[in-house]
Amino acid sequence: MGTHHGCQRHALGRTLLSMDYDVIIVGASIAGCTAATEYGRAGLRVALLERHRSPQAHKTLCGHFILGGTHEVLRRLGFWQPMLDRGAAVTTGLGVWTDAGWIVPAPGHGVPPAISLRRSKLDPLLREIAAGTPGVDLLMGHRVTGLVESGVVTDAGRTLRARLVVGADGHHSAVARLAGVPEDVAPNERFLFWAYYEGAEMTGPGDGQVWQLDPDIAVCVQVDDGLTLVGVFPAKERLAEFADDRLAAFDRFVARLPGGPSLSGARRVSNLVGTTDYPCVRRDPVPRPWLALIGDAATASDPVPAVGCGWAFRSAEWLTDATAGPLRDGGDLGRALRRYRRAHQFIDKYDDIGRQDALATPPNALQRAIRAAAVSDPWIARRLAAFGMRAEAPSVLLNPKVVARALLTRRAARPA
Repeated sequence: MGTHHGCQRHALGRTLLSMDYDVIIVGASIAGCTAATEYGRAGLRVALLERHRSPQAHKTLCGHFILGGTHEVLRRLGFWQPMLDRGAAVTTGLGVWTDAGWIVPAPGHGVPPAISLRRSKLDPLLREIAAGTPGVDLLMGHRVTGLVESGVVTDAGRTLRARLVVGADGHHSAVARLAGVPEDVAPNERFLFWAYYEGAEMTGPGDGQVWQLDPDIAVCVQVDDGLTLVGVFPAKERLAEFADDRLAAFDRFVARLPGGPSLSGARRVSNLVGTTDYPCVRRDPVPRPWLALIGDAATASDPVPAVGCGWAFRSAEWLTDATAGPLRDGGDLGRALRRYRRAHQFIDKYDDIGRQDALATPPNALQRAIRAAAVSDPWIARRLAAFGMRAEAPSVLLNPKVVARALLTRRAARPA
């Protein structure tokens, strides 16, 4: 798995550019490396192409908080322990502030833990694992400039062919653009900025906090190396406040958080990271009979609920689970890809909800009732946590039984 093996495989790949592979994957970040590793373990020959030349290249606009719904996936893939070895922080229960009070995780709530490892460590780790997997050729510095049926053309003018091409090249997927895949774009009415701190102290409940400020949102979570990430997601109507001095506006926002982190003795160890516009983009995960999209190339969701990294891992696993056998044994690839599309509907359902939340409109009466009930009802609080961690289908929270119980709890709490 070490660097020596990665270099060997990189050199070997150069001599095999004209040969066919079982799978060609474009993009060697979370989704691409996950898929490549799984295909290689299944005995397939994989070309993993990455436009960056350095194995240390990494995504910067990413909060890297991997929700608990991905916990079992990471364990099955064998990624969890290597991430811990690189210093990843584990979050077992988030406290959520609402205008009705704190929703505090109960001991033994049973919702799987989240994990956070900055992309500067995570991306190189995943490339190292993929490059050390037999059958995987990691080809750094190869940009895809064209597509042919069941193949790609690189900027060196070489054509690679395989039975399946996988686009894992992110939000602005070149593979999807070259294939002419339509985009379903929805607005995001929030913007986002975050920074990392050394020595920050959390004062709210849980081992991380979320503030539902309606319409603004804020977060405070632990990351690797003992650092704390503090992030704000204000509605765009507040953009003018951040126009002249973003850092000062950020500091004012954080200082006003009820039960917010204490930064008086902390040291900020990064610049502000963020963007003023991050629209939601969705594409068909199987746009061609020989082409599949995973990760952000398929669905770039609202970043506020921190779903991006988890969707990358999970969509890659769903794709490899569905297609590795048929690719290896000569089975029905079309049927396998339809299975992947069905699995991907889990993401689509949550993305529908995320697109509504990204409009930054006031919560409706039902949302307020569920939040208020979760403050005092551990049963509803647990379901809200499972929903937030994307550990179960949306119906874990959005079902008649939860609604009825929330409304009864709210009615009982009203003054006579």
